[in-house]
Order: sequence, then C-alpha cells, then structure tokens
Amino acid sequence: MMVSIAFFLLVVSLSGLLPLRYRQLRMWSALYWPLSIAGQLFVVPIIVVTMVIVLAWRNEIWVAGPAFAALLISMSSLFMQCNVRSLAADMALQLGVVGPGARAFSLKDIWRWLLVLRCERRGLKITRDVAYGELSAQRMDIYALADHCEPKPILIHIHGGAWVTGKKGQMGRPLVHDMAQRGWLVCDIEYRLGPEHRYPAMIVDVLSAIHWIKANAGQYGGRGDFVVLTGGSAGGHLTALAGLMSAAQRREYVDGDTSVQAVAPFYGRYDFLDRFDIIKDPKIVEFTENKVMPGAVAQVGEALWRQASPIDHVGPHMPPCLMVHGSSDCLIDYKEAVAFVSAQAALATNDFKFLLVPGAQHAFDLGHCPQSDAVNHLVEAYFEKCYRDHCESVGESYL
Repeated sequence: MMVSIAFFLLVVSLSGLLPLRYRQLRMWSALYWPLSIAGQLFVVPIIVVTMVIVLAWRNEIWVAGPAFAALLISMSSLFMQCNVRSLAADMALQLGVVGPGARAFSLKDIWRWLLVLRCERRGLKITRDVAYGELSAQRMDIYALADHCEPKPILIHIHGGAWVTGKKGQMGRPLVHDMAQRGWLVCDIEYRLGPEHRYPAMIVDVLSAIHWIKANAGQYGGRGDFVVLTGGSAGGHLTALAGLMSAAQRREYVDGDTSVQAVAPFYGRYDFLDRFDIIKDPKIVEFTENKVMPGAVAQVGEALWRQASPIDHVGPHMPPCLMVHGSSDCLIDYKEAVAFVSAQAALATNDFKFLLVPGAQHAFDLGHCPQSDAVNHLVEAYFEKCYRDHCESVGESYL
C-alpha cells in the first residue's frame, strides 16, 4: 500500500514538470484530474510526501526512494510556480497597477495554499439563485460585502465545463470571493448547456445576464455603467465572444444594453474551425459537432461556426482585455490563444494584454496555489485599473 502511494505521488509530482497532453494520453479522460490538476497544487503533496518519507525511511526503502524523488520534483515545481509570481508582478508593474511588494507572500498565502479549495471569505453576503430570465438555467449567485454601501463595480463570472457541464460556484472561486471582498459586486452566472441546448443558447444567456444585471444592479448595490467579464475554458470562450461581438450582432439576440467595459478570458477556445491546425483532434471536432454546435459545418454552414469563434470578431471595438493561458494546457493548446493574440493585437485600440503562464495547466485556478493566486491578483488589479480609468473618464473620484 505504501509503495503504491509513493509511486502515485511520484507520478503526480512529475506531471507538474512534464505536463500530460490529453491527446497523448489516449486514456480515460478522468485521469486528467489527478495527473494534471493535482500536479499544480504542490504544497499539499510536499507535506504528504514528507510524512511518507518519515514513516518509511528506515524500514521501507522502496517507499522512501520514490517518495524522496517526488519531494525533489515537487520542490522544483513549487519554485517554478513562485517564478510565476515574479512574472505576474513584473506585468503589474508595467501596467502601473501594483507596487514592488507584489512578489512577497504572507502566512495567509501559505495557509490558503494548504487549504487549496477553501475559498470562502468573511464578511460577504451571498444571494443565491437570482433569476435573470424565465428558464431554469438562467440563474446566478451574487456576492458582495455585507457592510459596503457605496455603488460597486460589477464582475460577471462565467463558469467552464466544455459547454455541456458545470455550474456556478465551481470554477474561479478564489477570484470570485476575492473580488467581492475588494468591494465589487460579483455575479456568478449559469447558462443553458449542450447537448440539450446548442449554440447560440450559451451566448444568448450570457448576453441576457449582462442586460439584466446592468438594468437591475442598483437593487444589489452595483453600478450598471461598469461591468467586466471573466471566465475559464468554455467561460473564457464566452467571455471573449461577448466582449467582441458588435452591438448589432448582440442586438440580434438581446434587445438592450449588453456592452461590457473590460474582459479577462482564461484558457478559452478562440477558433472553432481550427484554421491554424493547432488542436488537430478529430474527437474534439466530433464533440463540438454533436454536443455544442447545432451540427457539422456542412450541415449548418460555416457562417455559424465563424460566428461562434472569437477570432472572427477581432477588431478595434474590443474593450480592454487581459488574456490568460497556461503554457502546459493539455486541453486547449496555448498556441490557439497566441493565434488570437496575433490577430487582435494589430487591431486593438484599447488596452490589450496577454499573460502566458509558464507550466500552468488547464483550469489551474480551481483552487489556491502560488501561480493561481499570483495571476488572480494581477487580474484583480487590472480590473481595478480599468475601473479607475472609467471613473476618471466620467469625472468621478476613484475610491
């Protein structure tokens, strides 16, 4: 038993330095979670491995050996994650959003890394299952400081799950709770999912949520004139798409104000047609045809697939944007994000930034770890900068 645990810890730790590619595994996809996500959360494995070494060192060398190797690998990977903190701090300094102390960490940070998935914050009021439409899937949770009376800027979070699964309260939880604690009104939304509901149902719901929130924000202490979007994976795709669609395109789905003032898409898909041969996986094409889109390109036409692809909407109208993608993403290759950046950067008139996170996997921000906290702090500071710029543009003081 102890030998099995030691070798499992070794494989998990190794996956952090040599991240597994989904297409290379050719195995049951559930292996992605222990071998990829677990490889990003090294504080807990380091403690477990150390305990295994202490218990087995004298009598079970076959346990202590691989456990010691896992410890060295985990320490190396943790060091790599700490380098991400420096990278995020450097970008923050370039943007002028934080001071040089951003590289430091406190005992509170270490405590969060130990608890990993515990993201709750004190002093928050959470209003559950607020309806933004008549359908059962059109619900959101609203987070806000209980004792904060000033009108709050609004963050809408869009969960991931490959457009067919997932719900509010599952993904991006550290960012959701931290932004609410910083005085923002945070709306964590749900939307219709495939295969029961196909595109464009997802983006229609996102736009409907934006419109409802802008119209009703005052009831919850928010200001509807400043709304930003974020989300990961499918949520990253929908974030970018909602930010890029022209006003005329959005009005085809929702008659009302659905504009947003900034976006931060995490590890999203940007080209459903894979025109740069980056994904190159027939299983993903088949999944998209049978679960997400109403049919194959030959059935429904290329125009609809282009409409669902953010890369087909690039232009100077995109609001300020901070894109995030992990260099070791095994589900959506970072090169797809790079292709989108190349297309948008040349046309951007508003602030447009891209952070490629070294060694980060898909969904690396599910819980607390050095790299996810560093990236989230950067995104938080970026949105604060966008809000400060907005206040100055309308002649308001920024508090």
